[in-house]
Amino acid sequence: MVRGVWWVLRLNVFPDHPMFTLFVDGARRFDFDDSPPYWDLWVEPKAPPLPAEAVEAALAPVRDFVAYGSEVGRPCDNLFCCG
Repeated sequence: MVRGVWWVLRLNVFPDHPMFTLFVDGARRFDFDDSPPYWDLWVEPKAPPLPAEAVEAALAPVRDFVAYGSEVGRPCDNLFCCG
């Protein structure tokens, strides 16, 4: 949470779609492929897991946006990458 607003990063099916989509307060902000050099995505997180109620609050606005493009009304229905 940043200044009272949840930021949620969705990992997409790459390379068929951009690697990540960032949602801020439930709204899609942008897609990107390259992570910043200081991210180490393959190491166990050092922060403790969020409590269940925080997870629910963060994911509730984006719960229906699992498929790439669903947030703009055009969910990917390609069986190869998103099916």
